[in-house]
Amino acid sequence: MIRFFQSIARPALAVLLLTQLVACSRPSREKDEPSSHAITVTDDLGRVVSADSAARRVVSLAPSLTEMLFSVGAGAQVIGVTRYCDYPEQARRLPAVGDMLAPDIERILSLDPDLVMISVEGNTQRSFTVLEELGVRVFVSNPRSMEGVYKTLGDIGGLTGRQQRARAVIDSLRAAQRALHAGRPRSDPSVLMLLSLQPLMAAGSSTFIGEVIAMAGGRNATADLQGNYPTLNRETLLRLDPDLVLYPDDMGIDETQIRGSFPEWRQLRAAREGRMYRIDADRYLRPGPRLLEAAAELQRRLAETPKNQR
Repeated sequence: MIRFFQSIARPALAVLLLTQLVACSRPSREKDEPSSHAITVTDDLGRVVSADSAARRVVSLAPSLTEMLFSVGAGAQVIGVTRYCDYPEQARRLPAVGDMLAPDIERILSLDPDLVMISVEGNTQRSFTVLEELGVRVFVSNPRSMEGVYKTLGDIGGLTGRQQRARAVIDSLRAAQRALHAGRPRSDPSVLMLLSLQPLMAAGSSTFIGEVIAMAGGRNATADLQGNYPTLNRETLLRLDPDLVLYPDDMGIDETQIRGSFPEWRQLRAAREGRMYRIDADRYLRPGPRLLEAAAELQRRLAETPKNQR
């Protein structure tokens, strides 16, 4: 079983198109009833998940899954979320069943769900095992790329009877991805996405974060390093010398604190030239529809990067 973690360069027209298309993927307000025919999907653990009709009482144990449920128009069918499920705004008002690593199983059962959705990165194998042993229908998601996000969106659409809306969202996101490709900068500045300072860890190319960098037209500074999330020493970071450094706002630090902890970073090109950016963790680090927004924002930053910075 897959291991569970504990854990503008091109024309304004392309950017406008991207903005419009990504907006199409925002939470739907449609009020039509889900279809009632039998459903069968295969989740990301290769398990067949089936039901006689669409799920009407869904508990989501990951913020990315909550976003996808709302994006396909199934928000009214969501009856429980984690305390970290804060987008869209409606999700904040739903009953909380605890955090991602240790959800309250009794609370989940009290909501009488006919489907619980969990993720490989963020939730635990124990939660999956306990729920399955209790006879709860569980769907497991593990998107590692935009294609994986599209698959999960399609699966969620199927499980909730929102296939038509899911197809529309996927089509709009694919079009947005094509618009991003059309707007790629002529150069490919190197980008380092930091995920932790203690230890010093970055996102590798084979992760969905790496794909965001690639979609935006950047080159992942860790491309030659092994592992999905390589750990760096100070010498390696100086050798990589990225054109841009991104760090998520949920690290709880700012550039001044980083420079204080790593004074040698003043040698980095990104630090010298003011290209260390504190970014929205929710958009960049959740494998969901808003990844295209993150890629569009990064592409705008790349367009502002001097072309000779390689």
